Amino acid sequence: MNTLTQQKKHIPPFNGSEIVVKNEQISDPLFDIQDKKPTIKQPAGAGSATYNNPNGRQLLFIDYEDFIDQLPDENKKYIKKCDFIAYTTDTHSIFILNELSQSGSPSSKFSKAREQLRESLFYLSDTPAIKSFIDTYPKKLCVFSNKKEVIESPDGMAAAFEVIKEYLPDPIIHDYQPITKKGFIFVETAIVSVE
Repeated sequence: MNTLTQQKKHIPPFNGSEIVVKNEQISDPLFDIQDKKPTIKQPAGAGSATYNNPNGRQLLFIDYEDFIDQLPDENKKYIKKCDFIAYTTDTHSIFILNELSQSGSPSSKFSKAREQLRESLFYLSDTPAIKSFIDTYPKKLCVFSNKKEVIESPDGMAAAFEVIKEYLPDPIIHDYQPITKKGFIFVETAIVSVE
């Protein structure tokens, strides 16, 4: 029995009647998302992850972090959460867990983001109705989106470092067994392609 299952056994019942689940249906061909803003959708280039949706798929975004944060303290103290859950509602083709970050160094955030995605996936998969829903999607992604900050420097001294960033691979597929064994692809990318 894993630690998460042991901890869940001691969570008191909660009916959730006062929780407002922040969500948005988005079908724009290109847009950004951002957490902790009044709206999830942001103009392209203004958020922490860019979604490339050329076929205008209907994507439902759920602010999972905000939902968990509304739970009583005794219900949420063991839950590590990713920022968003997203899935297509028109084609049932893709299901995404997305953790966002904006930093100059993705490696400094990677380990924490990986654990947040893993725990979110395990927690959701541990509920039979949610697991059955997720399993209907043929493409399942855990995405760590770390949009690299632009380095500002006097007289453009850091410009060469910005050029190097253009040559770094994107997306990066990680082989992380706790996620891949659940049927998800673990991806590190600032641009999520919806196909």
